[in-house]
Amino acid sequence: MFRISGIDCCAVSIPLASPIRMAGEEILSADNLVVRIGDGEGSFGWGEAASAPLMTGETAKGMVAAARFMAERLDGAEVGEPAELHRTIEKLIYGNHGAKAAIEIALVDLMGKRANRPVCELLGGRVRDEAVMLTMVAGGDPESELDSARKQRAAGFSAFKVKIGTFTPERDLERVAAVRAAAGSEVRISADANQGYGRDDALRFAEGAAQAGLDFMEQLVAADDLEGMAACARSSSVPLGADEGLHSVADIRRHSETGAASGGSLKTIKLGGAFAVMDAARLMRDLGMHVNLAGKVAETGIASAAVAHLSLAVPQLDWDTSITCQYLADDIVAEKLRIVDGRLRPPDRPGLGIAVDEARLAKYRSVH
Repeated sequence: MFRISGIDCCAVSIPLASPIRMAGEEILSADNLVVRIGDGEGSFGWGEAASAPLMTGETAKGMVAAARFMAERLDGAEVGEPAELHRTIEKLIYGNHGAKAAIEIALVDLMGKRANRPVCELLGGRVRDEAVMLTMVAGGDPESELDSARKQRAAGFSAFKVKIGTFTPERDLERVAAVRAAAGSEVRISADANQGYGRDDALRFAEGAAQAGLDFMEQLVAADDLEGMAACARSSSVPLGADEGLHSVADIRRHSETGAASGGSLKTIKLGGAFAVMDAARLMRDLGMHVNLAGKVAETGIASAAVAHLSLAVPQLDWDTSITCQYLADDIVAEKLRIVDGRLRPPDRPGLGIAVDEARLAKYRSVH
């Protein structure tokens, strides 16, 4: 047990190594909230949340404001058991799940450092030692996409996600089939439309998904179009998952009950933190749903480390894990996360196991 002493909140803007094109947006930089929380005894915890106005409604500027609002109420507060964190933070402000996630991650990082335990143990304990990492194929240029897929396969990656919804369903199916041919029959390939199709186009894609070689597909239509999702699910033997449509356990139940999705992508910024992700993953296990664990494009090594620790602790993870710090031109952590043969292993050190390079943090700090 300890008292919070000092909460610093800022926004960072870090360029991506290459633009990432997906339905509805082209991402050029990571514009994120970074939080540092101290215990008054020399230890600090770090947290982060990616801005995602099309997914959560939160911008970097808004998250900084929300985090500072919560900081005023948390500074000096006594912190007890890890499992109490989510309930405590949830009551501080309505909504703002990204900002809440950053606060919670910083606190659980600090708790882990004080207890000399890695975050995955505070989340309930590790159930695996490593997680299959999903790598992204995006951009639309056939030659560069296939070159990337071949290189990633040669590096040991066995799970690929093709970003679709920016072209016609027919062209997207051709892209998926080409990636399947380039990567081989032994890998897992998914396709994510990020709500980019109307219902008719989504149905055309779903009907061709099996022939194109997909293992699962994600969020083909708008998040609130559960009827459209259910129609797509019925039209294909390829499982359909939700992403933008899942922001709560109620959303998960609704997608399961209506047949709108047989799996989904869990993110801390959608659910409000790591403990909420654990609750959601347990529910999905009980409902027999497939689970993907993901970061938003793009997060630094702080939030990516949190995803990595979650990947060891969630009860089932059959649709792999996606971290996103590798898409940045630079990072604010001193040491990159370990990826070996396409598998992710977070540092086995206290807390998140990362150290922030404060000179690089200052370099990319934006004014909000």
